[in-house]
Amino acid sequence: MNLDLLKDILIATVPLLVIFPSLFAFTTWVERKALARIQNRRGPNRVGIPCTRISLFGLGQPAADGIKMIFKEDIVPRGADRFFHLLAPILALIPAMMVLCFLPLEFPFWNAQIKAMRAFALDSAIVFFFAVTGLGTLAVFMAGWASRNKYSLLGGMRAIAQMISYEIPLVLSAVIIVMLVGSLNAADIVREQRFIWFVFTPWGFTAFVIFFICALAETNRSPFDLPEAESEIVAGYFTEYSGFKFALFFLGEYIAIFAISGLAVTLFLGGGNGPGAGLHPWVPIAWFLAKVCILIALMIWLRGTLPRLRVDQLMSFAWKFLLPLSLLNILITGAALHLLAAVHLHGGGQLDALTDRKVDFNQIIEAGNPWVIGGLWVGSLLILYVAARGLDNLTRSKVRPREYKYAE
Repeated sequence: MNLDLLKDILIATVPLLVIFPSLFAFTTWVERKALARIQNRRGPNRVGIPCTRISLFGLGQPAADGIKMIFKEDIVPRGADRFFHLLAPILALIPAMMVLCFLPLEFPFWNAQIKAMRAFALDSAIVFFFAVTGLGTLAVFMAGWASRNKYSLLGGMRAIAQMISYEIPLVLSAVIIVMLVGSLNAADIVREQRFIWFVFTPWGFTAFVIFFICALAETNRSPFDLPEAESEIVAGYFTEYSGFKFALFFLGEYIAIFAISGLAVTLFLGGGNGPGAGLHPWVPIAWFLAKVCILIALMIWLRGTLPRLRVDQLMSFAWKFLLPLSLLNILITGAALHLLAAVHLHGGGQLDALTDRKVDFNQIIEAGNPWVIGGLWVGSLLILYVAARGLDNLTRSKVRPREYKYAE
């Protein structure tokens, strides 16, 4: 093998194999500390520098857990399918790592002679993201089926039902951004948000809320962690896993959290755009990572705050609330773009202009009448609010208070 090719492969892969597992370890420590704070506990505070009494707020706990998982005995049930039992945790990790390659980031090197490391420029990056993340569903079901355990199989079936249900509104919420930009390229989507982030539009804000809720369900985070509901089905689809295989499931889950949060930042929060983004090449990276960390902190906060849903509530919420609201949001977005283009172009040709991308969303907003744009935003928010209230009253079951027959 050519030495230069081997060096390029190492430069491209070693950062992924070092940085993101380190972020995974640090995120687990932050999550434990935050949950302990919410629940009035101390959290990890013992493990620090070995052979000393210096605990460093328990920062050594992730390293201790990793060492324990590496050397822990790998137990495989007698009736399990050993090949698929081994393949499932690997398949759960690989898609999450692949998706990170398509986030619109560019890491400059300190040496000016070396080219910057940038994301893979794929014209259909958004489609590829949703296609690859679908493999995680297959990995979860494979783990439950290969274990030959009824509780593991039940957890896998719950995961299949949950992920398929929430993937539909997840994709429909991303369709809003594709309609506004007219491209599936992540770099083009970030570039179109130089004037206004899409989250600050009524249809973009609604799509962002739906996307974030579905992202919680796709990554099995609370309150949508039914596939691994310990109180109901022992430990879900990885009941029969131990050692390093068990750690790979959690590594894949946390890296998937980083990946889907990065996609949310790309679609709705402007990517690396922010004050001072053009001053230095590292400023957009700092903005991007800061937004990702804020979304992850919000996920941790929700885990310590909200109780787990029932399975009927979870499925009803996806099919009877999020799906109709996503479809309505697409209709409102199309009508709003048509009206804004008509006002901007003073009549005819607006459909051709939008189809051929002769006029983009930023040009319409910059040149539009503020009263027309403001009225359109208020009207869109009002329609979406009324629709959400109506769907909530329609889908929420009527609970009657219990009648006490023998109480005085």
